Amino acid sequence: MILAGVVALAGCGGGDNTTAPTASLTFESYASPHFTFRYTPLDATSVASTAAAVEAHHARILGDLGLVQIPAVTVTLYPDQQSFRAAVVPLVGNVPSFASGLVTGPAAIHVLSPSLASRWSYAEGLVSIVHEFAHCVSLNLNPSFANNPRWLWEAVALYEAGQMVDPRTLSYMTAHQPPTLSELNRIENTAIYDVGGSIGEFIVETWGRGVLHDLVGAGGDLEGVLGVDDGRFVSLWFEHVRRRYGL
Repeated sequence: MILAGVVALAGCGGGDNTTAPTASLTFESYASPHFTFRYTPLDATSVASTAAAVEAHHARILGDLGLVQIPAVTVTLYPDQQSFRAAVVPLVGNVPSFASGLVTGPAAIHVLSPSLASRWSYAEGLVSIVHEFAHCVSLNLNPSFANNPRWLWEAVALYEAGQMVDPRTLSYMTAHQPPTLSELNRIENTAIYDVGGSIGEFIVETWGRGVLHDLVGAGGDLEGVLGVDDGRFVSLWFEHVRRRYGL
């Protein structure tokens, strides 16, 4: 599973922390219509392709969340895990060891380079940036949305980035024991990265894409937006998954 999109518990969702202290690194900048990419020599030959790939998702994600325009987003690409952590920890405090990217506000992404072959394939790295961009769009819609609630925060980003895990590979799903929303809200519980894509898919296929805007804007108020409580939502979601995947 791709464990991207871990957002720091402090400093996210409304700060002006667009850059991090990275004195040991020299960054160049590459501007595309909606992004500024800060990159090191590792990405010198690929940054234009990276920007084009991420730009291809810009209008779609804004449209899915009911927005027309947001400020340009700065994406800082780090050449290794050490430099990534050295840069972001002073901004947001400690981050989980599995973190590969995070946002520090509605216009600031920090992520490992997609060219870091020891971590992932280039395609996987691009998906991680798209995931983080979906977080930025969500924050532009609702500045208090970061990890609030966590299950929906990640579900939206995972769905928008196309990060789907086949539930037939998850023992708790095949045992008909889906996690509760309260379990998925726990920061130490990584199951949301396995099931969040299917939750987003379920929401869109059941109520339509416009509901993503409504739920994000309402901070995940299921009863107010959908007329169901948490338990009923999980039951409906699992039934959707069970039928689709033959569990």
